[in-house]
Amino acid sequence: MRNRMRSFVLLTAAIAFPSQLARSQDFSKIRIVRLSFVEGDVQFQRAGQDWQDARLNLPIEEGFALRTTNGYAEVEFEDALALRLGINSTVEFTDMSLQNGGRATRLTIPEGTAMVTAKLRRGDAVSIVAGNNTLTLPHDARFRMDISPTNSWVTVFHGKVEFDPGTGTTALLTSGHTLRENSNGPASPEIAGNPPQDDFDKWVFHREEAMNSAQSDTSEALGTSGYTMGYAGLHDYGIWSTIPGYGLGWMPYGVGAGWMPFMAGQWSYMGGLGWNWLSAEPWGWVPYHFGSWVNAPGLGWAWIPGSQLYWTPANARWVEVNNQLGWIPNGPPQSAKPTKTQLAGIPTTAILAAQGEAGALRAGAQVRTTSAGTSVQPVTAPAFVASSVSSSSLAHTQASNMPATLRASSDLQVTRLSSMPRAMLAPHSTPVPAIAYAHSVGRLRGGYAGRAGISSPGLSGSSAPATSTSGASAGAGSHSGGSSGGHH
Repeated sequence: MRNRMRSFVLLTAAIAFPSQLARSQDFSKIRIVRLSFVEGDVQFQRAGQDWQDARLNLPIEEGFALRTTNGYAEVEFEDALALRLGINSTVEFTDMSLQNGGRATRLTIPEGTAMVTAKLRRGDAVSIVAGNNTLTLPHDARFRMDISPTNSWVTVFHGKVEFDPGTGTTALLTSGHTLRENSNGPASPEIAGNPPQDDFDKWVFHREEAMNSAQSDTSEALGTSGYTMGYAGLHDYGIWSTIPGYGLGWMPYGVGAGWMPFMAGQWSYMGGLGWNWLSAEPWGWVPYHFGSWVNAPGLGWAWIPGSQLYWTPANARWVEVNNQLGWIPNGPPQSAKPTKTQLAGIPTTAILAAQGEAGALRAGAQVRTTSAGTSVQPVTAPAFVASSVSSSSLAHTQASNMPATLRASSDLQVTRLSSMPRAMLAPHSTPVPAIAYAHSVGRLRGGYAGRAGISSPGLSGSSAPATSTSGASAGAGSHSGGSSGGHH
């Protein structure tokens, strides 16, 4: 008689899993970015589906939406493009395509506070619909958007941002300047120098600084300047060593004697991509979607980068162990005549599947597949089973061994471990609207033409009058030097 879990997964299928997933080479043609930071209340939505709780290392595809309530989120794109969301913010991933050898990214931010950092490579294009403005990046930039029903602000910290306020005429907003626009009227947008940085600005700066350094060190260790998403986790949470028989390998810090990969996290079904492993470990993006794993004698589990340059839903294979569904980490490809050391490192421990919440699969018991009487058969991926358990019951998992440079203090009651680094956590103080800063120093300067920080050949003849900020409605959160928290 088959195990109950086996029956649950395979016989009560609500959505049939494709008989064969696309080869890893096919995934290389699909843009998949990751949710690289989750703290507090963060949810995501697939097109046509309900909102679900978002977990760390969630792969994000075109058509997804992400929102925060009492929480913060970070999305890490390929090659130094990042988006960070403050409290009560929403972003829609409108377009994430590959075009003419470059990446086209189009986001829609209907409300809230968001910071974008971009270092564009040749052929890349980034545009953002923020309130009534359409923002386009001609080159590298770091800028912030604060969108409310009545007002919107765009603040440029580095580089230039091209904006179109809905008139079809574009202008450049340069570093050190903030644009404010009233969403309810035809008044000319207003320009001022940037207000003092608040805790959210400072957190983004410190996090970027730490991640850039970590990514650089990892790229140097791997001898590549290509794929960088998730590289910072390898630097912060593990160590590189020479693994006998395999060469360079990476091992995570702080894992116990019984630890093995694919234990901390869950399998989540994602439509055409099938089952994806969502690791709860902060470093768990690159090692679970690229390369392979070995259980090196005397050393323990190590991730081997190898030559695998393509993203896959997980570098593990499904098996049936004594009629129970399970999985085994993929080992490196074997040579025609593998050595004894290589054979000894081949993964031989399977993880049995247990029923998770909301249709997910989680890790159960570990089974040695080389034990006497153990029957192991390769199987195709299981079918997806919808669960009656509410997705809101999923718990956010935080790491206990995060490096000690990156966190801010908090006024919100968000559960976290005391060992989490200071700058890695977001500042939990609600941003004070930028309009408060405008009142304290005088009104924002109005109009495009001839104004500091604006380059607008198409509007050089404009004589738009300055518009007073008096009585303007406060927005969804922007810069102020008076917000609480954030001990940097």
